[in-house]
Amino acid sequence: PFFLMVSFYEPHSPFRFPIEYRGRFDPASFEVPRPGPEDDGQIPEIFRSLTDEEKRNIIAAYYTSTEYMDHNAGRILDTLEETGLGENTLVIYIGDNGYSLGHHGRFEKHTMFEEAARAPLIVRLPGQERFDQKEDALVEFIDLFPTVMDFCGGTPPREVEGRSLMPLLKGETDPGRESVFSEYYDNEEAMIRTREYK
Repeated sequence: PFFLMVSFYEPHSPFRFPIEYRGRFDPASFEVPRPGPEDDGQIPEIFRSLTDEEKRNIIAAYYTSTEYMDHNAGRILDTLEETGLGENTLVIYIGDNGYSLGHHGRFEKHTMFEEAARAPLIVRLPGQERFDQKEDALVEFIDLFPTVMDFCGGTPPREVEGRSLMPLLKGETDPGRESVFSEYYDNEEAMIRTREYK
């Protein structure tokens, strides 16, 4: 038995990818989202002076950084398959909060807008035949520890607040949570999200 946790810094500014990856995405091929009038009072000054060319360069660098991270995550998955460990290894991929790429006039993630509040969660169960299953259930990262415990046949301590996602992963009827909570302490911001409201 083994547990491996790999933490990639990418994609995160300042974007650090090898020089070999430079030029993979043409900045001119990206369109910069235009903020609406409702965004004007919330755009940090540092982003107001950026030219469209600079904004497209940031977007291209983000995509390049993501491709570099994706390549390295793929190397780990390939090794699991090559060694036969993929047959009985639970793989969980989570990511940091999303990154605004000009959405609402911003280039960071310090908001509760959907682009910044959502975070990727991909789970591969051993022996899983379908890889295109998508769920729109509300879940939180605190659900991962109980999920791993459930997968391993253990029971998490009673004081653990998360709940196992195994029923959801197995395709059983599970609506997920009624609401999720998120906070950004530095800005003293918090959010409660339901299926209908935020």
